[in-house]
Amino acid sequence: MKRKKPKQLYIRMLCTYTAIILCIVAALVIYFVSDAKRRLLEFNREGIVRIHTQALGYMEEIRQTADFIHKDLYRSPSELNDLLEYFRLEPAAYQEYMLERYSDSNELVYKGIFRFVNETFEANRRLEKMELISYDTSRLTECYPEKTVYPGRDGKQRLQQIQDGDIGADGKVLYLKEIRNPDTMKPAGCMIFTFEAADALREIQSASPLARMLVTDGEGRVIFEEPGGEHLESPAGQKRYFSCADSSGEYQITTFMDERQAAKLPATRLLLILAAGTFAGAAGIFYSNYYVRRFTGRVELILGAMNRVTTGDFKVRLNIRDKEDELDMIGDHFNGMCEKLELYIEKSYMAEIERKDAQMQALQSQINPHFLYNTLEAIRMKAIMNGDKEVGKMLYSMVVLFRSQLKEADVITLGQELDYCKQYLELFEYRYQGCFSFKVECPVELLALPVNKFVLQPVVENYFIHGIERDRQDNLVQIRAERRENTLYLYVEDNGRGMDEEALAKKNRELEENVKDKKSGGSIGIHNVNRRIKAACGEEYGICLKAARPKGLLVILAVRIGEEKEYEKGDAG
Repeated sequence: MKRKKPKQLYIRMLCTYTAIILCIVAALVIYFVSDAKRRLLEFNREGIVRIHTQALGYMEEIRQTADFIHKDLYRSPSELNDLLEYFRLEPAAYQEYMLERYSDSNELVYKGIFRFVNETFEANRRLEKMELISYDTSRLTECYPEKTVYPGRDGKQRLQQIQDGDIGADGKVLYLKEIRNPDTMKPAGCMIFTFEAADALREIQSASPLARMLVTDGEGRVIFEEPGGEHLESPAGQKRYFSCADSSGEYQITTFMDERQAAKLPATRLLLILAAGTFAGAAGIFYSNYYVRRFTGRVELILGAMNRVTTGDFKVRLNIRDKEDELDMIGDHFNGMCEKLELYIEKSYMAEIERKDAQMQALQSQINPHFLYNTLEAIRMKAIMNGDKEVGKMLYSMVVLFRSQLKEADVITLGQELDYCKQYLELFEYRYQGCFSFKVECPVELLALPVNKFVLQPVVENYFIHGIERDRQDNLVQIRAERRENTLYLYVEDNGRGMDEEALAKKNRELEENVKDKKSGGSIGIHNVNRRIKAACGEEYGICLKAARPKGLLVILAVRIGEEKEYEKGDAG
């Protein structure tokens, strides 16, 4: 399989992140553009409602003004009666009526209809014109501000327009109010109020360039349309238009706008959103590139370290920050693996060296072994012939030990190991007659268990070197065996010098870690036995030391009990 280069991971991650960022930015740009258009549309709708409300208020104000003027005339009987006489009488007769009435009154000012008209113009600046039409005489009088009056005109045409409902004027709002005799309630004439509307409505509509305003009278004729042109009679029926429609008296006011135009974003705002999206996308891609480079760089460091391990360099280590993420955890586990591999290889190398040394020593010890046996046997026979039986027994024990060391397999039975240990102890029993003794206790069912050869002899030898007290008569060594599940425990206990607590703790630490402090000196026999047991059984087995009571040292050997066929295979070797 072709190995992928680290750059492929970088390119793939960068492309993936870039695609994700571009999709997110595009979605955000679309969202913000849509949201901006929605907000702009809502703002323009609110503007249309506000303009429509102002226009409706203006039209309502005009209607209320016309109603107020009409009611105000009825609240002044003198002026109302004067108007009724003006409608009924001819101009000359009305002049006589007015003079006669003025002379009969005590007031300095004549309160007639024209005084009422002048005051009305002064109070209502939007009022442009008032028309007084008599039903009896069909006479029309036109009144304007600044006390301008045109009386005595023919009003038949105007009355006909009233009957036809065609009294409107472009850009003007007109209200017709009938004047009735309060006594008979018969109509005597009418008043037509003309208000200016175009300029005021145009000013209101100019607050929004998108707004269109249409004002029609009761007959549907257009009296105001802004902007000019062909108007839409029913904009509310079209989906593309937002409209508001209300009535003020006999006038219908419609304000509307094209929603497509109202939701159209200005070029500057659209460019601003696109620029913000471009900046956000560029920033996201830049950060993604930085993050991906950093991530793949750490991956490359791990791959490089692995490649160095494949070449046999187990001293390589990765710099770990603070275990912030999974890569740091991988690096930490990688460092631990390298440390364990290095330690394992070192142990295996040292074990192989020790095995080779043991083989060399075994080969050297086998040089002419028969010469050694024959010589010792000749000395033993000479001792017996001279009557020194004890020397003969000692030589016999030594020959047995030498033979077992050179000829027996590395794995023997527990019974054989105890027998060799007894032979060794007997030699020292002859040497220290009267001051040393030993005991060996082992259940019969344990004698056939296989163990490594010479695991007890170095421990006993260590006692004779460091523990025995020659000035005492009760020196004692006890050896016993015990089985617990799959573990064989061998206890070697003496009542000798022992060890202080600090030295005992240090020695146990060295045995547990399977290392020996070269500066500490002392015997290496126990360390060798401990190393052999751990190599054969595992790190959880070996030797530990305890203080004996009341005095002395207790050495505990823990050995794994394996299947018998494994030891038989070892014997065959």
